[in-house]
Amino acid sequence: MTDVRTAPRWWQPLGRALLRAVPAALWTAVDSGRPPWRPRRRRWDVALLAVTFFYGVVVIGTASGTDEAVRLTSGLYLLCAAPVAVGLVVAVRRPLDGWRLSLLGLVLTAYVLTPPPAPAPVLEGWQWLLWCPVLLATAWASSRPVAAGVAVVSLALLVVLGVTSPWPVELARSLPISAVGVLAPLVVGASLGARRDARRELEAEQARTARAQAERGALAERARIAREMHDVVAHHLSLIAVRCETAPYRLAPLDPRAGTELAEVGGTARSALTELQRLLGVLRAEDQGPERAPQPGAADLGALFDGARAAGVDLEVDVGVDVADLALPDTLGLSVFRIVQQALSNAAQHSPGAPVRVSVTRAGGVLRVEVVNGPGTAPGSPGAGTGVTGMRERAELHGGRLDAGPARDGGYRVLAEVPLEVARP
Repeated sequence: MTDVRTAPRWWQPLGRALLRAVPAALWTAVDSGRPPWRPRRRRWDVALLAVTFFYGVVVIGTASGTDEAVRLTSGLYLLCAAPVAVGLVVAVRRPLDGWRLSLLGLVLTAYVLTPPPAPAPVLEGWQWLLWCPVLLATAWASSRPVAAGVAVVSLALLVVLGVTSPWPVELARSLPISAVGVLAPLVVGASLGARRDARRELEAEQARTARAQAERGALAERARIAREMHDVVAHHLSLIAVRCETAPYRLAPLDPRAGTELAEVGGTARSALTELQRLLGVLRAEDQGPERAPQPGAADLGALFDGARAAGVDLEVDVGVDVADLALPDTLGLSVFRIVQQALSNAAQHSPGAPVRVSVTRAGGVLRVEVVNGPGTAPGSPGAGTGVTGMRERAELHGGRLDAGPARDGGYRVLAEVPLEVARP
């Protein structure tokens, strides 16, 4: 049980936080990075500095033309007001340093200028016009502890100036209003800074999520490719084993040594098939059930196109080569089929109602598969971002490449190129 006498009071952690925040606001170099309001282009950045400088000149010039011109246009006026105006310009790039310069200028104007003839507020109107933007920028660009230190120091400065001012100050009315004038831009700036930090964290989290989804998609697609390759390889190994085991009966009479050799080859094929099934068995552990249908190939593209048209896809097909004449290996034919299938699925999902053109051609020793869709006529639904990753995995599996990206007309283009020489068995 915690002793009440030793329990920390609420002001103790607050005091420790302020002890860390005030030094950070006064002399720690915490200005880092690019302030959120600065434009990326240099010319707009220079224009922002010019506008800020012009604003400071206008404020000081207007103040010197008021009824108190005799006091404000004294020889020390520009010298005392310069740090406040320069602090505003510096705050465009280094907000905390600009705020420090503004503090120096406020102190100088309070103790050096000629006192006004009548009671005046702690800070005059022209000072607020220069200082409030600096407070807003400082709280916007700084962290929460630094913004708290800026608030404490600014409020303390108001109290000190009000109490020690060389001219009469209406403390009862001026200090509460001045405190609101300090806290209002600080609160607005801190809110904008919190919004900026939240947006950055959200963007970083979205980037991490996208990378995780891409990695999971790549792993899932590799697992699917491995399962499909297992089916293809297992089919051929089974044929080898069956032919070797039935050769003594189909080719009798057979030399005993040849029969022994074929039996050993058949046994090796059976062993390889068993090891392959054991190695890839974990990939099938998460399947809903065994895949009993034969794997599709390039020869099944026609049925795929018919199914897409039946689903309402405006499909144009340009097959400039007879796929059957190419004698594609089963794995390559399966990859070509899956790439076209995934590209058509992406077009239907992300660009509903868009016309789609499929082109399968041969350029030298390279098989070229291109799927292009136009802009959709209805809003599409977002995907997990794994389709392109899977298509790229399949193309690279055969030593090829895949390019996918937006088309010039606002649609999407998928281009896969696979060398036939590498793909041949």
